[in-house]
Parts: sequence; structure tokens; C-alpha cells
Amino acid sequence: MAKNQRSLGIVVALVSAFNFAIANTLAGVAYKGGSDPLALSTTRFILPAVLVFLILKFSRKPLLMEGPAKWVGIILGLVTVIYNFALLSAIELLPVSIAILIFYLFPILTAFFLAFLGWGRLTPAMMISAFIAFFGLALALAVRFDDLNKLGLAFGLVSAIGFAIVCTLSNRVMRGHDSLQGTLYICVVTTITMIVISVAVGAFNLPTTGAGWAGFMGSHILYAAAIIGFYVSISMVGAAATTFFSNLEPIVVVGAGYILLGQLISPWQMVGVAIVVTALVYGSRSKSDDTVQKPGE
Repeated sequence: MAKNQRSLGIVVALVSAFNFAIANTLAGVAYKGGSDPLALSTTRFILPAVLVFLILKFSRKPLLMEGPAKWVGIILGLVTVIYNFALLSAIELLPVSIAILIFYLFPILTAFFLAFLGWGRLTPAMMISAFIAFFGLALALAVRFDDLNKLGLAFGLVSAIGFAIVCTLSNRVMRGHDSLQGTLYICVVTTITMIVISVAVGAFNLPTTGAGWAGFMGSHILYAAAIIGFYVSISMVGAAATTFFSNLEPIVVVGAGYILLGQLISPWQMVGVAIVVTALVYGSRSKSDDTVQKPGE
């Protein structure tokens, strides 16, 4: 892999993590303004689907993938629905910090899934960095493990495993096709499925205040940029590297809480942030490509 491509892919992954973090922070503003997780998750994939469609259309690239990849794209959309619901349920049943920490098992799980399937290599640098980053997140998020809801823990694990599956399969699909095609499949399938679920549930609450709408729209715009950039990064540096650098997201959430919400950061949280940043810098030094290519691929 060319050094410039890897460097650019890492930058895209970090920017995507930043956008994900601010998008989720603004989602809290939307909730306070009268919206709810179901409404946000139902509509948040519409904008990226439209943007990707327009990009492909104006660049005169095919919209649909060929062969088995198209079925994988549909499966990815359905799994995206599952892990999104699981994550929202975990956040409802557990303290947010613990739910996020469990969800951020996905970079480690993705690396193991890739290696198990023979699609990737577990480099010592990346694995050491991943475990160090996970430990740093536990400190940065000020996690406490008392009085945990077992069902919430189960939902958290499902969300982590689900997203790891999406990242693992995306690693294969995005490398063999235009990443925008795969992103389009995921966004369209997820949107259609969520609309059906919303109609069946019958509970769909949009914001009722100006601040709520600002948070709602801001969250959607940044999420669209984040999801597109995330899969572009996978196509450039692979799923293991992209998911690893997603560890920046919780750190941004901690910083945003301090700056925007006035939440205090304890010394141990600052130590955790320093550990995660150190792990990210160490991991970025790894020059290996996590993808194992088959002959003629």
C-alpha cells in the first residue's frame, strides 16, 4: 500500500470519528427538543443515501454492485439495523459510559474476525494498540461496573458484534467495488427497514423546539459525512485500521461534554485520554495492510 494512501486513509478515519462523535452529541440536543432515538435512527440514513446517489449519478458510475456483493450489501444494511437498535437499548438500560465502552469492543472484534476468516493479519502493533486504547477508554469514560443490567450488557455485546460484522464484511466488499456503492446499499436498506419498523411500532417523534431541530439536522449532516468517510477509509486502509482509529470518537465526546455541556473531567479521565491518544499514535506507525488478497484478486 502506498504510504500516501495509508496516511490519507487514516486522516479520513479520524475525521469520520470526529463527525460521529459530534453527531451523537447533537442527537442528545434533539432528544431534549422532543425527538427520540427511533425517529433519529429512522431518518439519519436518508441524507447519506441521497448524497451517495447523487455523487454516483453525476460521476456516471454504476449505482448497483454486481454478483454476490449486492447480496452482501443488503445483509450489511439489515445487520446495521440490528446493531443500531442494540446500541440504543444498551444506552437505555446501562450508564452511557459503560454502553459505549462495550460497543467499542468492535475494533478488537473486527481484527479477530478478519484474521479468523483469513482476510487480515493480526499485527502485534495493532493488537497491542487496540488493547491499550480500550483500557484508556475505560478510564476516559469514567466507567463503573456496579449494578449492571444483564440484558443491557447483552444488548451492548450484540451492538459490538454486529458492527464488527459490518466492518469485516465491508472490508471485503469495499475493496472489490466502489466504496460509495456499498455505502448506498447499506443506507438504502437500513432506511427502508427502519421506516417499516417505525410504522409498525407507531411511535415517531420529531423535535418540537428550535434547538431540537438544530440538533436534529446538525446530527444528520455530520452523520452523513461520517458514514461516507468511514466506508471510504475502509476501502483505503482496511477495516482493522479504520475501526481502530474510530477510538478517537469517545474522546471527542468527552471533550465536547466539557466544552459544550460544562461537564468536569477528572484527572483519571485525562490520563485515559492521554493513553488513547498514545495508542492511536503508536498504531498509526504500523505500515501493514490488514487485508489479505487472494491470487488474481
